[in-house]
Amino acid sequence: EKQFSLCNDKRKNANFYNGKNNSLNKEEISKHVFYQLDNLNLGKNKQNGLEETDFNEPLHITIAGSVHIKKHMIVPFIEKIKEELQNQSCFHLFFKDSVDLYKSQKHTKYFCCYSVKWDQQELHLNSLINKINGVLEKFGLSNNYAKRMCHISLAYTDVNLEFILEKNKLNTKGSFWPDISEIIEEYNSEKHTKSEVRTSTDVHSASNNDVFYIYVSRICVRVGNKLYEIPFKSFHDDLNFLPSDSSYASST
Repeated sequence: EKQFSLCNDKRKNANFYNGKNNSLNKEEISKHVFYQLDNLNLGKNKQNGLEETDFNEPLHITIAGSVHIKKHMIVPFIEKIKEELQNQSCFHLFFKDSVDLYKSQKHTKYFCCYSVKWDQQELHLNSLINKINGVLEKFGLSNNYAKRMCHISLAYTDVNLEFILEKNKLNTKGSFWPDISEIIEEYNSEKHTKSEVRTSTDVHSASNNDVFYIYVSRICVRVGNKLYEIPFKSFHDDLNFLPSDSSYASST
């Protein structure tokens, strides 16, 4: 994910604080969030076919965790994935209309995310995950995201949020908390919200009345700082196999 973070280190973010009372400057934070999100749509060169490009961290859904693979296995591994997904078609993927909170596997970060609707994950993503798992197994590897709840990360923080979870009587030992909008709104009303939490409220309210979905057209495999892109079949690809009017007429 192309993510952003507002650090709580005042030396790094001097513009986020007012000089007199050392309070958070809401206007500056809003500007920061806007420009960081706007940057997500800048400089994205569209790739065609299977290519090796510099990895620029676009928004994405992770369906497999990191694995260690030997250098001589990289090309066969990519080719095998391409072979398994050669008939995979593009699709629209719909998300829940709420912001959820996730904790990283290392328990060092919290992520505000849009989660994929469960029926959508079953319909589109689980089959992809199974195919990727099959390729990993053939190369003696395993996917530690096998039971993953698929999502797109919008923002993250390294601030410990357990005190907020405890206050709302939520399990601090968990790694997933659905629909955190009420928690954020309540905490904002008390004027004690950390900047990291406020950013997720802004993201949620901006699209609260809209259906959020994406068009999935490819799968990407990151190897080091490189990105291999494998495009899916589009509707237009299927049309290319249909006979033209002239060929149809000549066959009658």
